[in-house]
Amino acid sequence: MNIEAIVQDSKSGVVYDISELITNATWETTLTNQPGKLTFNYIDDTEVTISEGSPISFKVDGKGVFFGYIFKKGKKKDEKVSVTAYDQMRYLKNKDTYVLSNLTASQIFTKLCSDFKLSFEVKDASSYIVSPRVHDNKTLFEIIQHAIDETLINTGNWYMIRDNFGKLQFISINSMKTDLFIGDESLLIDFDYESSIDDDTYNQVKLIKENKETEKREIYIVKDSNTIKQWGLLQYFEKMDENANAAQIRARAEMILKLKNRVTKKLKLDCLGDLKVSAGSGVVLGISDLQKEGVAINQYFMVTSCSHTFQNDLHTMQLEVQVSI
Repeated sequence: MNIEAIVQDSKSGVVYDISELITNATWETTLTNQPGKLTFNYIDDTEVTISEGSPISFKVDGKGVFFGYIFKKGKKKDEKVSVTAYDQMRYLKNKDTYVLSNLTASQIFTKLCSDFKLSFEVKDASSYIVSPRVHDNKTLFEIIQHAIDETLINTGNWYMIRDNFGKLQFISINSMKTDLFIGDESLLIDFDYESSIDDDTYNQVKLIKENKETEKREIYIVKDSNTIKQWGLLQYFEKMDENANAAQIRARAEMILKLKNRVTKKLKLDCLGDLKVSAGSGVVLGISDLQKEGVAINQYFMVTSCSHTFQNDLHTMQLEVQVSI
C-alpha cells in the first residue's frame, strides 16, 4: 500500500510531501450532513510547516481518496503531530437566508455552490420542483437537505451530495451502487446487527393545513392498522403549506407512510478495505448468519457511514449499512 500526502502551506505557499512521515490515517464519510474528514498523525519535522487552511491531497496506490483543507492541529510529547482536515462540504456549514421558489433540488444545490464559489457538478439532475420556502439563518447543508428530503418523499427518488476528491457532486443514490461483494468468504472480518422501530419508524401520518378562507383546520390521516396493532401507535406529524391542495397532501401522506412504516435494520461491518466504498455506496451483502433475521443475501444495501483506516501497510474499513430503505 502506497500513501501519497501532499500539503501546501496556506501561509508560505510551500508544498510539502509528508507521505513518509505519516504513521496512520483515517478517512470518514457519512450521510448525516457532515463533511468528509481525514485525520492523521505524522512525525514532526522541523522543515515542515503546516498552517490551518492548508490544502491537502491524499492518495492511496495512485487513487485520489481525499482533497480538503486542514482545520485542526495538535501535538504531544511523542513528537507526533495530529491533523484533522475536512473536504469542501465543510463550507456547507455556512449559514445564510434564502427565499427559494420554482427550483429543483439540483438547481438549489447549483445556486448555493455558485454563490459560495465552491467547485461542484451535477451528476444526476432532479426534476421535481420543490415547494417555495423561506430558509432563515439556515446552513447550506440544511437548505439542500430539505430539498432532497422533499424530493424523496414526493417522488421516491433519492439524491445525495458528496465531495469527490475536491469537487462537490449532486448524485442519485442509484448511481452509487458498486460491484463489491461483502460476505462470509469476502472481505468481512466481523459484524454487529440491530433491528429497531425506535428510529424513524411511523405507522400513522397526520398532516394538517390551516385554511385561511374557511378559518378551519383541515386534517389528513393515513395509517396501517396491522402495524399499529403490532407496534402500537407511532405518529408522524407535519403542518403543511397553506398553498398545498388536498390531492397533494394526501399523496404526501401516503408516500411518508410508505417510506417510514417499516422496521429499520442496521449493520455495522468490519472489513478489509476497498476504496470503492464511501457513504451512500451500494454494496452486495452475503452473510449467512443473518438469514434467520430476515436479512436477504446477494442483494444491494446502502452504506450510511464509512471509515477507512490506513496503518502499518494494512487497509481496513468500518461500515454502517442500512438494510431496509
